[in-house]
This record gives sequence, C-alpha cells and structure tokens, in this order.
Amino acid sequence: QDREISFELLFVHTLSHLLINEIAFEAGYSAASVSERLYVSSLGDEFNMTGLLIYTSQGDVEGTMGGLVSLGEPERFNILLENAIRKALWCSTDPVCNETGTQGPGGLNIGACYACTLLPETSCEAFNLFLDRGVIVGTQQSPELGIIKF
Repeated sequence: QDREISFELLFVHTLSHLLINEIAFEAGYSAASVSERLYVSSLGDEFNMTGLLIYTSQGDVEGTMGGLVSLGEPERFNILLENAIRKALWCSTDPVCNETGTQGPGGLNIGACYACTLLPETSCEAFNLFLDRGVIVGTQQSPELGIIKF
C-alpha cells in the first residue's frame, strides 16, 4: 500500500515499536509474537486519526497471557509507556544511531536500530521503515526536537 510519510506516522510508528519492545521486556513475551496496526490519516482525509493497536499475532504458544493482558491495565500501562519512552532517550549504539542521518533500506529510518527500535519482521506492518526516536525524545544534540520532554 502507498503510505504518505508524515510526522504523525513517524511518531505513532516509532512509539508502537518502543511499546512492543517494552511489552516484550516486561511480560517476557516474545516481540515476534506481538504485532502492530497503525491508524494514521493521510493529508486531506475526511476523518483525522492517529492511533495504534498492539495485539498478539500468535495464539498462546508461550504460556499464559496473564502478564501480557495485565499490562493493559491503566496503572500498569502508564508505567510501561513511561519506561518505553525513557529507554528511547539512549541507545547502546548512540551517538551513531541517533546522530548519523538516514539509515536502513533506502535511508527511510533516522534514529532506529535493532538495539533500540527495530522489531522482528513479523511484528511490523511497515517492514521496519519510517522510524525515528528523535521525533519521540529528540537527539542527544537536539533534545528539543522530540515531542515528549523529560
């Protein structure tokens, strides 16, 4: 499908990846068993939407989903979200990851690598493209670029 690349898409898609990685960490559930669905309007669409759905793409092959389901409770989800965003402030490959311009196939990612943001291919609906931690938390050189401030 053709997709209009917008700031909103970069933000929602990157946030989705950060959340999936944090879910995998917190619940001990494989990131390859969790998938995303992005809902981002194109310019001029009648309905303006910006959202995401994170769901299990596999049956309960890894045991109980109780830990996974409980992460959706508001008090746990808020902590999960904050942890995911805080972890996005630094990547073990920084400054290379977040300061070197474009990367990935066709240069369609900016601050995104397997150490921080990229997911298994089965989890990402956009083939690990259109990602940038900088739109979430900024870069080390320019933290003001990020939407979320700590």
